[in-house]
This record gives sequence, structure tokens and C-alpha cells, in this order.
Amino acid sequence: MGIQTYYYFGYGSNLSKEQMAVRCPDSSYVSPGKLLGYSWLINTRGYASIKPAKDDLVLGEIFSLSQKDVDYLDIYENVDDGMYIKSTLSIETSSGPIDCLVYIASDNNLGSPQEEYIHRINSGIKSANLPADYVQKSIRPFIPEN
Repeated sequence: MGIQTYYYFGYGSNLSKEQMAVRCPDSSYVSPGKLLGYSWLINTRGYASIKPAKDDLVLGEIFSLSQKDVDYLDIYENVDDGMYIKSTLSIETSSGPIDCLVYIASDNNLGSPQEEYIHRINSGIKSANLPADYVQKSIRPFIPEN
């Protein structure tokens, strides 16, 4: 029996390849990805989430994960406490769609970012080399440059 590999789509602070290497030591970067029909937001707890939005999209990074990495992410994302819910969504890539694990906050009401989170999101934006027009439209309404 082989080792199970999971694909994960990061769109918030986990855009950062450096943060992912620390949080998920077995992870490997796969490719950039695009989630159609969703928009990016900061929720009332002050962290990134996504919500369905017909004419929008979310850009992010796809990583391969081990089961141990998924267990670590569940802890970081407070799944047991109900803060984030795990979903599997189809993410578009240049070589076709990939079904990925995506963490979506249980609270998707609009809020302001936690102070410590602003730097981590900005590091993720740089790490992922997100297009400036996407960052301006989707992330800057919530996260100032630092």
C-alpha cells in the first residue's frame, strides 16, 4: 500500500512557501492555482477565507501534502474547534484541474485582519508572486501593504 498524497490549495498566509515548509515539513510546491466562483475575504476573527461569488476567482498555491501535513494543518486551522471546515474543490492549473483540500472559515462575515496577520499575508503575496491587479482588487481592500 502506497503513501497517500493530498493536494492542498493555500490562498491566505499559506501562500508563503516558507511558512508551508515550517507548518507542513513533508509538503512540496506543485503549482499556482485558480479557484473560480469564489472571492477572498478577511472574516470577523481577522483571518482569510473564501466564499462563493459567481463572477470572481481566488488565486493561490497548490502543495502536495502527507497525511501528517494534513493533520498539522487541521491544528493550525483549528478544524476541531470549528474555525475552519475542510472541503475538496477543483482548482484550475496550467496542466488541468486538480482536486484540492481547501480550508474555508465557518465565519465568513467581513472583518478586519489581526495585526500579526498583515505581515504574513504580505509575505505570502510576495512568495506566490501574485499578479498586482489581483492583489489590488481582492486582497488590498482588507490587507494594507507593510
